Amino acid sequence: MASPQDQTSAFVTASRALLSLAVRTIAEAPVEVTLAQHRVLVLLSARGDQPVGDIADGLGVNPSNATRICDRLQRLNLISRTRSEQDRRVVVISLSPQGADLVRAVTARRHVEVEKVLDRMTPEQTAQVVQALEVFNRAAGEIEDPDWATPPW
Repeated sequence: MASPQDQTSAFVTASRALLSLAVRTIAEAPVEVTLAQHRVLVLLSARGDQPVGDIADGLGVNPSNATRICDRLQRLNLISRTRSEQDRRVVVISLSPQGADLVRAVTARRHVEVEKVLDRMTPEQTAQVVQALEVFNRAAGEIEDPDWATPPW
């Protein structure tokens, strides 16, 4: 069994590989967005409409940073803002049709890129990796693709 340090190192290495793949697929998006901006679109796609404070929590940033990210996304017509019906002080962020299209395009491209990597593995290796990633994703609180509010396929 690998030591805790070796386990952590393996996941950090995998995170670099996945981040590289994420950056490449976002760079090919139909509209130029940053990694953080794309993450906001993914959060909205996965969880539905949200107040800015919830988006900030999902990004792990303060609300003013989330607001600035949303400002740019709104200028790109990728999100919209409305006042909450329950509390007019709360601004709710929604994914626009263009934002949903961008998420679908990036996710579809990402699926192609991941399939290329998986093709280099044996079926047994793939099964082991999938099982480990499912456990890791649940522990990390990441929403599975099939559970998204706006499926990418």
